[in-house]
Amino acid sequence: MAAIKAIDSRGLDERVRQALDERRASILSDLHLEGAHAAIAHHLYRFERDLDKHARAKAEAKRRETWSTAWSSGDDLKHIVSSLKQRVEDQEAEMQLVVIHDAIIPPHRFQERVEVDVHFRWRTGPTGAWSSGTIKFFHNVEMRPDYLLPQPARKPSSTKLEAQRQEALFERWDHLCLLALHAVREYLTTGGDGSAIPKSFQAKPGRSEHFLNNFSCNFWEALGEPRERPRPLATSTTIPDSESQSATSDGSLTLNARVRHRLFGVGTVIHIDGDKVAADFGDRGTKRVQVSFLNLVTDEEADLE
Repeated sequence: MAAIKAIDSRGLDERVRQALDERRASILSDLHLEGAHAAIAHHLYRFERDLDKHARAKAEAKRRETWSTAWSSGDDLKHIVSSLKQRVEDQEAEMQLVVIHDAIIPPHRFQERVEVDVHFRWRTGPTGAWSSGTIKFFHNVEMRPDYLLPQPARKPSSTKLEAQRQEALFERWDHLCLLALHAVREYLTTGGDGSAIPKSFQAKPGRSEHFLNNFSCNFWEALGEPRERPRPLATSTTIPDSESQSATSDGSLTLNARVRHRLFGVGTVIHIDGDKVAADFGDRGTKRVQVSFLNLVTDEEADLE
C-alpha cells in the first residue's frame, strides 16, 4: 500500500508521454513501478515491450501502428496505477471501521470436515471503541473419485492415495478460506452489525452442486437478510485538525470548489492539505482523496445539475 501511494500519478502521466515522444521507457525507471504491485509490473512490461517495437520500426506505416499499440499500453499502465491508488484509498477508509485478520494458517493435517476461523474487529465510527468477534466456517467435504480423469494402470499405494487426499482437502480448505474472508468483509463493510454475526456457520454447496459457490458462506441469509448485500455508502472521514490551505499545491483546486469524483459523485471542497482534499459528497459522506482523482466542475456543468 505504501509503495502504491508513493507513485506520483501526475508524474507518471508526464513520463509516459515523454517516453512515447523519445521512444525509450527508461524514463520511468526512477518511479520504481515494478516493485509496487504485480499488476503494475505486468503493464509496465507490456509498455516497455511495445515501446521497444515502436523504437525499432522503420516504415512509416509500421511506426504509426506500433505507436498506437504503445500508447494503448501506456494508457493501460496509467489506468491500473490510478485504480490501485483508488483501491488503497478505499481500503484505508475501510480500515477506520473494519479490520479482518486474513493471515489464516492451514492445519497440519486435514479431515473431511474443513474449518476456517475468521477473526474481525469493527466499530460504528472513526472515533468509536473497537469490538471484536470470531466466526467459524465449516464444510463437510464429500470425497468422490473423479471418473473423468484417466485411471492409473497400477493401483496407487496407500501413502500416495493419502497424499492425494490431503492435497484435495487443502484445495477445499483454501477455497472455503477465500469465501469466508470475503463474506465477513462484505457483511461488515456494507453496514452489517458485527454483534449479529453467528459463532459458527456451515457452508454448503448449492442444490445439485458438489463444490462451494460464491453464496455458500453468506451467513446473513440465516439472519433473515437478503442474499445480495446493499452496496455501501462512503464512510465519513475525519477532517484534519490542521488549518486548511486556500488552494492545492498545483493551484488546480480552491476551497469551496465544486468537484467530481468517479465513485462519490459531485462534492464541495471543505479542506485542503497539500495534494489531499477533503470534500463533502452529501449522502456519501466526507472523503479525503488525492487531488488527481478529482475533476473541477465548471459553472456550466453546475448549472445543469
